[in-house]
Amino acid sequence: MKKIKLNHFFPLFLFCQVMGQNWFQSQLIERQFNQAVAHYNEGRYATSESILNKILSGESNVYEESSLVLLIKSQIGLNRNQLAKESLRLFLERYPESIFLKNVMESLGDLYVNEHNYSSAYRMYHRAKKLSDDLEYNSKINSKILRLIQIRLPNRLIDELLTLETDPVIRNIHNIAKANTEILNGRPDDGAFTLNQVELSHLPDFYFPFYETLLRASYEPSNLVVMIGIVLPISGIYAEKGNAFLTGFYRGEKSSGLKNQRLTILAYDSRSDALETVKVATNLARLNQISALVCPLNDPLSLAVVSALESTDIPILLVSPQQNDLSEINDLVYQINSTVAMQGKAAAHYAVNVLGLDSLAVIAPVDHYGESQTDAFIEEVDRLGGTVVATEWYSGQPKDLGRQFKFLREVAFSLLPKEESFDEALGMEIDSLDALFDISAEDFFDLPKPEKKKMSAADSVKIILNTIQGIYLPINKDDLEYIGPQIPMYNLNTKIIGNENWQDLQVLQKENIGPYLKGMSIITNFYRPGLDSTSYEGDLLNSYYRGYNTAQLLTQLDLDTQTRQSINQSLRSIDFFPGEGFYYSPDRSNLNVNAAFQILEFDGKGFIHQGVFHGDSLRLVSTQKP
Repeated sequence: MKKIKLNHFFPLFLFCQVMGQNWFQSQLIERQFNQAVAHYNEGRYATSESILNKILSGESNVYEESSLVLLIKSQIGLNRNQLAKESLRLFLERYPESIFLKNVMESLGDLYVNEHNYSSAYRMYHRAKKLSDDLEYNSKINSKILRLIQIRLPNRLIDELLTLETDPVIRNIHNIAKANTEILNGRPDDGAFTLNQVELSHLPDFYFPFYETLLRASYEPSNLVVMIGIVLPISGIYAEKGNAFLTGFYRGEKSSGLKNQRLTILAYDSRSDALETVKVATNLARLNQISALVCPLNDPLSLAVVSALESTDIPILLVSPQQNDLSEINDLVYQINSTVAMQGKAAAHYAVNVLGLDSLAVIAPVDHYGESQTDAFIEEVDRLGGTVVATEWYSGQPKDLGRQFKFLREVAFSLLPKEESFDEALGMEIDSLDALFDISAEDFFDLPKPEKKKMSAADSVKIILNTIQGIYLPINKDDLEYIGPQIPMYNLNTKIIGNENWQDLQVLQKENIGPYLKGMSIITNFYRPGLDSTSYEGDLLNSYYRGYNTAQLLTQLDLDTQTRQSINQSLRSIDFFPGEGFYYSPDRSNLNVNAAFQILEFDGKGFIHQGVFHGDSLRLVSTQKP
């Protein structure tokens, strides 16, 4: 809502009329009205509404007209649309020639936007525009009209308005709206014909950049154009990630390569707020022109959106890694970056089916993230016929995992085979089952029996043990700098298998870590080798590529129409999509969750890309991109 300026909102001619009222009563009403304006400007619409109702219930006299207008705006701000409509009717009955009529028409347009009645909102904004000669006010109305145009207004509405319109400026705006709809409907030739009817000498400067965009689009091939709604934080504490994602999405949509359709984007700011996120997602889902929702949100916000849209028919693409499979709540949810449990399951397949490891151990953080991966890993290892011989947990920062690693060494000792009997003097192995007669060493040698020496803890650490063939470490972010230096200290000759949080070369390349972790494998959704053309790093780089790859995936869907049903069917029919540092291949047992994981091997200095798991059996395949 735009802040109200008292010197514009309350005309000077009221001053003379106020002087005729009781002076004290006038002062009280004026003070109340000013308080209502202040509360409205600060977003406290309920307080503003309460004050205004008090003013209007008394002898408001000259303040009634302006109070009614502000009441309408306050009620719209509170989404009390029915009350606002009643106040509107009352205002039009009493003040049909009011100088505030343009404000009332604008407010009615805002009300229709709240109700997702965009055709009526478009009409009301044009009525407000015709009632004003103020350049600043018209600029605000033009901004609202342009946002509606980009939503793809129905052609029948534009044709109706063009039939009745004679003003060349307004006709130009209607023609731009019509051309945009034609281009978005995959008819660029019709759009070019409509744009040819725009008289540039009567086109407001505000619309010219959009006109040029449409003109370029009219020369594009007649592909489908699909409107995608994006719910993301552009402001608030997650703003950096949201903006990085949006930048990547725009670049991904415009990137070169084979495209089956083009995208048009309607991005709404969730303000990094849970309630606002749900409201925005719900409003976009009600918009029929939106074919799918893209939501780069964290776990709690994703769960809130998925639950709120459970009864809708809109496909929802969750592009951030999720703890759980949210398609169990809403079967139109597609998790582009899989689940935490799927990562543990993939690690088990790699350990047992690819590496052929049998005796495996786990060290994991004792939180939901670590438990989800560990439970899935152990369950899948067991299903595949492998054995998890030990599971150890840690909490907080893993600064000292001595207890956990010492226990693994105890387990490793217990797995050593029992010593076989050798005659050291003769160099013969004595097998009692094959002996024809007993031989006693005492008959030939007068040797004392050796005392058995008990191995101390200090001695045991020096011995390299290889009976635990692999250790799975699904660590948290920032745990690597603590765990990395500890692994070489315990002389376990074993295969280390890590999750995506091991991808920190600055830590792995340290002299006391890198040489000892050579041969370690990592299971990850995303890996981008080499230099990037963006200025993003770390989590922001991940957000950027999530946007980039999601846009590319949507442009390459095999769609028959722009409908939500077509998007849903196409997402379910994807076999394998190679992106930039990313792959998408739905789990055959659950077509809503990505099961494509990349396998990286650390060679002591950097990562070597080994391949990608995908398909029913999660078989290892060579990559199609670096």
